[in-house]
Formats: sequence, C-alpha cells, structure tokens
Amino acid sequence: MAGLWWPRGRGAWARFAFTAFGVAVGVTVLMLCLTAQSALQGRSDRSGWQYTRADASAPVMSWLVVTDYFAGEEMLRIHVADVASSAPTPGFPLPRDGEVVASPAMQRLFESTPDDQLDLRYPGTVVGTIPVDVLSHPDQLIAVVGGRVPDMFPVTAIATAPDHGFFALTRIVLGIAALVLLVPVVVFVAMATRIAAAQRERRLAALRLVGATRWQTTVIAAGETAIAACAGTVAGWLAYEALRGVFASSVTYEGFLFHPDDVRAPLAVLVAIPVLAVIVSVASLRRVDVGPLGIVRRAASKPPTAMRVWPLIVGLCGLVLVTYLPMDRFDQMTPIFVLATLAGVVVVGPWVCLQAGRLLARASSATTVLAARRIEQDPKASFRAAGALVFAAFAATYLSGMISAYGDDPGTATPPGVVTVFDGRDRQIVSDGTVADEERIRTREALAAPNAIINTRREFALREQRRWDDVESITHFAFTVVVVVAGCGLAAGAVGGLLERRRSFALLRAAGTTLGQLRRVVLLETGIPLVSMTVLGVGLGVLTLLATGGPLPGFGFAAVVVAGLAAALVIAAAPLLVLRRSSGPESVRADTFS
Repeated sequence: MAGLWWPRGRGAWARFAFTAFGVAVGVTVLMLCLTAQSALQGRSDRSGWQYTRADASAPVMSWLVVTDYFAGEEMLRIHVADVASSAPTPGFPLPRDGEVVASPAMQRLFESTPDDQLDLRYPGTVVGTIPVDVLSHPDQLIAVVGGRVPDMFPVTAIATAPDHGFFALTRIVLGIAALVLLVPVVVFVAMATRIAAAQRERRLAALRLVGATRWQTTVIAAGETAIAACAGTVAGWLAYEALRGVFASSVTYEGFLFHPDDVRAPLAVLVAIPVLAVIVSVASLRRVDVGPLGIVRRAASKPPTAMRVWPLIVGLCGLVLVTYLPMDRFDQMTPIFVLATLAGVVVVGPWVCLQAGRLLARASSATTVLAARRIEQDPKASFRAAGALVFAAFAATYLSGMISAYGDDPGTATPPGVVTVFDGRDRQIVSDGTVADEERIRTREALAAPNAIINTRREFALREQRRWDDVESITHFAFTVVVVVAGCGLAAGAVGGLLERRRSFALLRAAGTTLGQLRRVVLLETGIPLVSMTVLGVGLGVLTLLATGGPLPGFGFAAVVVAGLAAALVIAAAPLLVLRRSSGPESVRADTFS
C-alpha cells in the first residue's frame, strides 16, 4: 500500500509540487509570525538582572536603579556599593567605588557628549564593558556606577527574571495579532493540501471499485498528503532560517533591534503543520461518500441569505447611538454593539461574494459571465480563501484612523523647554529650549539628588512617537501578510481548479475559446474575491470610524492597501503559468484518475 503514496505521472508530480510549495509558504509565514513573542520574551529575559528589588534578609550589596534620559533616549543608571566578596554578579564584574561599567552604546555616547551634559552623572572611570548578551537589546544605554549615593537599598540576590508586568499589555497585543495572522495562514495550508482534491477522490473511487476498503483509501490519502506536507515543511523551515536573520536586522520594537538568538519560533510548528495537513486530507474524505462502485456523492450547500447583514447593521447603528446620542443607557450596551460589528464583518462576507457574482453575471462578456457563475455557484468557497482579509482590512483601517488621531500626542502636560524635577521639592526649571541646556540642568539635578525623577517633554514625545510607530508598523505588516496569504490561498484554489477542470478548459479551447479569454476567466475568479473582500473590510472600517466619530486613515495606509493588494493579485495570477499546458489538446483525452 505504501507504494501508492508516491506520485506517479506528470499530473501527480504537479499536485505534489503545488501542495509542497503551499505548505512551505505557510510554514515560513507562520514561523515568522510566531517569532514576535519569543523575541519579546528573550529581550525581557536578558534584562532580568536590571529588575533587582530590595531584600534586607541577608544583604550582600547596596543597589539603586534610576531611569535616566538623554535627548529623549531612555537610559538606565545603576548604583552599587558595599559589594561583598560573596555577592553574585549579573554576568560581568560589578564596579568598585569610583569605577563605571557601561554598555557599548553607552560608552560611545560618553565619548561624543560633553561632560556637563552627561558624563558627570556617572562619576568614575570606565573600567569595563557590559556584555551585549545581558542587555535587553544590542543598543541599550545602561551603566553601573560604583559608589554610595542616597536612597540605596539592600540587596540579597540579583534578579534572574524580569518584571513581566511591564510587558503584559504588549504580549497580549502581540498574541492577538498572531491569532489574526494565524487564521489565514492555517486556511491557506488547508487549501494547499486540498489542491486537485477532486482528482484524488476519483482515483480513490477507482481503488474502491477494485476492492480497496474505506480504511485503506483513507491511509493512502493520508500518506500521500503527509509526504508532500513533510517536504513542504522542510523547505519552509529552510526559508524561515534564511529570513530569520533579516527579521533580526530590520524589525524594531520601541525603536531598537532584537538579539538574533531571540528571534526564533517554536519548533512544534514543524510537527503541527504536517499533522494539520493530514487531518484536513482525512476530514475531506468524510464529506465524500466513495462507495464500492466508485460513486461519489456530495451534499449541495445552501446559498447565503441577506440575514447575514443584520448583525452588522445592528452593530453600526448601535455605535452611532452610543457616540452621538446623550443617552446613558446605551453606554452599557457598547460591548454588545462592538461584538455585533465584529461578528457582522466576518458573517457578511459570503453574501457579498454571492452578490458580486450575481452582479457580474449580468455582464455581456462571456469570460466575465463564466467567472461570475463559478463564484455564484459556491460563494462560501470564494470567501473562504479571502475570509480573514475582511477582518484584517477592517481592523487595519480602524487602527490606522486611531493612529492618525493620537499619534502626535506626547501624552504629557509638561510644556516645551521645561525640566520637571521630582525629588521631594517638586519644581519646574525653565531652560533655553535646547537639548544641551536641558541636559545640563538634568545633570546638575541628578548630582544633587541621584534618585530624582527628572523629565522633559522630549522623552515623552519620543516614547509616544515610537509607540504609535510600532502599532502602525505592526498593523501594516499584519495587513500585508494577510493580503498576500489570501492571494496565495486564492492562487492555490485556482491551481486546484485548473487541474480539476483541465478537460473542460481544453474543450473550450477546442471549441474556439482563446487562451486570453481563459486567462481573463481565471484572473476574475481569483481577483474578484480578493478585491471585493479588501474593499468590504476597508469600507466597513471607515463606516465604523464615522459611526464612532473617529478620523479617517491617511494616505500612508492607502498606499499600503494598494501595494499589498497589487502584490496579492500578482501572486493570485500564478495559475496562469500552467493554464496553457493544462488546457492543451492532450487534456481532452486526460486520464480521469491521474
């Protein structure tokens, strides 16, 4: 039986290659999407020693951590004193009185900055370098200063784990983003596994005809799918390893790169993808009754109705009432309206595909009618490949509107050119507005009170700008990935459709239909769902922004939408490469069970 798993013949090898390629793309995208959590976790784990807290049970040193700034950039100044010989180290020797150990980036900043603006805050001689491996990111600005200062606290041991409370919200946001990205990737892998499924089912029906049992046909289908999925998984892992370095050297969080060793995804994905492919393959056979005489029966699905529009109407109308009517009783129903809007965004997709197919079916062009009829025949299948695109476009549109509203707000009441000092004598010091004068004031106040909280508007503005830049980058990246994966999914479905309909296409060509007309049919079959779902998601996002009184996205988001959609359409056009061969005269006599 194992011999039936291997592909035989040109058509079988083509199905194997397309399935393996689809799985490889899915594995690569999936692992890249999952690296964000591990990269953030690695960044926080490396900096665990920086979160050392007071412990007077058996002190071995005195410790003080101060958050410092220079020209808006956050720095960390750690004072240590009374270091016992038995005191633990954070991975490098702690400095003695009058000594300083600094990170490489901090040492470069010392060399390029006048003493009265920065260096005097770190009294002593630089005698060592903090290894990059114990920094949260390679460019972290941090220095450990030896010598006693006021307000130091006793320490028994150096912390080994970070304070995850600072990262909790970010981890939740990344988790939600990963889930948004996982859905279309998993759907795409499932579609890649189902390429030319109809031909496989007819071949299995022929095996049932000659005496194979249902269990044997199931094992054969699972085996051939597993082989292609394993080949694609290996190729996807190799592509991911090649792109992992690009991720570490180009993607930033809070304005800084990650350690290359922290950018890695769980290897369990490499096992999960082939298992998922086999499950999809076996589950698809359960929907097909292959009898001993080779009869294949399928249940017809009902077309979606206009009832799918009602959750969206209820949600949007409710948001309008909450936003524009001064009625307190509606405020308590806001979560219900939000959930109704989100559910409506997803539920309305198949109905929109059906209406798009019916609208295009009225066209006078034969190619448009052929594509429209196929979409109209199974709108749920057309929506399935691009289904996640609706929600991604909706979420990206709404978030982009919010970013345009709040991205320029520095989030502080501190006026420009003022240095606020909180040291028990809370006060504001007016500077001449230059960075140099602000940093001289900060240095003078830090020497007088090392544990003082000293702020200017500059660091708040820079932090808020980077925060919103990160949100915008993640939003654009997630939207682009979803659009491209949707294009890959539609391309996989189109390839499967070509392999299954090659005899029909060959007969159309024999009857006088040109290759150009068939190409337009395939392009419309893949392009209509892609464009309609993108327009639907963006349109619903705009309506939600208008319903909640929010601003509309800017031209930057529009450029991302157009670029992502263009890339997806190019990918979705890939089936055209095999159209000429699959619709040639030899396909008229093609073996049905190949």
